[in-house]
Amino acid sequence: PGAEITFEDPAVLVELANRAALSAASPVIDQLRRAAKAYPAGLDFAIFCYVRQGDRVDARMFAPLDNMVEDPATGSASATLTSLLASLPGGPSGLAIAQGDDMGRPSRITTETGPKGVTVRGQAVKVMQGRLCL
Repeated sequence: PGAEITFEDPAVLVELANRAALSAASPVIDQLRRAAKAYPAGLDFAIFCYVRQGDRVDARMFAPLDNMVEDPATGSASATLTSLLASLPGGPSGLAIAQGDDMGRPSRITTETGPKGVTVRGQAVKVMQGRLCL
């Protein structure tokens, strides 16, 4: 059930012109290293790229400096984007976000703003399992 989460690290959100530009997006490692050095944070300059049409968003999340080339579903970035867009005049109060399509691991996330912040919903698919024995 509802857990309250507060994010301390800044988010890098990049709006692209169209779906083709989103599909072609690829991180440039040297530029990311420079940006991470100039703007240090908990995550090493993860970038959430998106294309929006009204309340529908296609997105990709790159974090190669944190050993995550691409994330198929990023609830924290989805919440951040929703909060930003909802704060704009005429902005949507929620989003339907498609992510992971370009990496063959599609996810669907819905978000909505409310009096206590942004609610994120979706489903995760288990892709691995492990056990730690001490």
